[in-house]
Amino acid sequence: MLSFIKETKSVWERMRECAKPLVLYGMGNGADKILDWCEENQVKVQGVFASDEFVRGQQFRGFTVERFDALKERLGEELLVVIAFASERPEVLQRFAELDAEQEVVAPHLPLFEEEETVSSAWLQRYEAELQEAYDLLADDRSREVFSATLNYKLSGKIKYLFACETQRVEDIRELLAPAQDEVYLDLGAYNGDTIRELGELTDWWWREVVAVEPDRRNCRKLRVLAEELAERGLPVEVHEAGIWSEQGELGFSDSGGRQSTFIGAEKKTVPVTTIDALAEGREVSLIKMDVEGAELQALTGGRETLQKAAPKLFVAAYHYDVDLFRLPLLLQKIVPQYKIYLRKHPYVPAWELNYICTK
Repeated sequence: MLSFIKETKSVWERMRECAKPLVLYGMGNGADKILDWCEENQVKVQGVFASDEFVRGQQFRGFTVERFDALKERLGEELLVVIAFASERPEVLQRFAELDAEQEVVAPHLPLFEEEETVSSAWLQRYEAELQEAYDLLADDRSREVFSATLNYKLSGKIKYLFACETQRVEDIRELLAPAQDEVYLDLGAYNGDTIRELGELTDWWWREVVAVEPDRRNCRKLRVLAEELAERGLPVEVHEAGIWSEQGELGFSDSGGRQSTFIGAEKKTVPVTTIDALAEGREVSLIKMDVEGAELQALTGGRETLQKAAPKLFVAAYHYDVDLFRLPLLLQKIVPQYKIYLRKHPYVPAWELNYICTK
């Protein structure tokens, strides 16, 4: 058994056996999935509440949405609160922490993709060797703390693990990636250019070249507007309306807008895809960021030549698939054995904004 796993019971087991009234905090897709599970497993939900400012007597799945104080008055002071939505907003995270200090609170870890198998006791046993290997190769104690806390959270749903291991994204980028003014930077999954702006602020708005790749047409329009603004300041940004994959070609794409557009299980439309190696040809790539909605493994596979040749600094999302927690660092260590691999968790409930940072 993995020595860094402290929890033995899953969040679903706790919800099934708890004698306290079980109530949901939040509405939407996450709440729908949790309610579906509760109905299938004969777990009684006794109320749904929202933040006070959003309560207007609305209905959700047969429940009248209540304020938390009213719900406690009706059901009693001791509850099992199940957080059913995601947030990175500081005021919401603070509210989660205050609730956790007052009540028993869980935030079930739900898969981002329907076919994904998530962390369970059986999952931990199945991948024990790979998890231990990935844990052992991490570059510092903080990374190992994040690795352990993430798995303990995903099994138990206890948000204390997330709060205990989180650090600030900008500080981690500044200290570990250390972006400089001569970077040749690939932004894979560039969204609307938010990370380009982040890079600009950390380099006093200077770089050698930025290549931004974004397959979603609406996001790409915003990205091109930013590129035009920066071009007027002498800052080159080359925009590709495409996805990133293990080989060049075309793939089905969800085209859903926002941050969650993906190739995984998607067929809405077809878009071109390219590779890191194709983008890097003729360039001295020094920094790569990728948050490509579940295609991180394929993206790294399509960049093997570039990584082996240049060992660019990497910032890689690791939260789309639970197996990415071990399969991404194991692949990176195999491609570039010299990499120092760090893991950082940035503020978010559930365990999103989990990123590997690699330097040589």
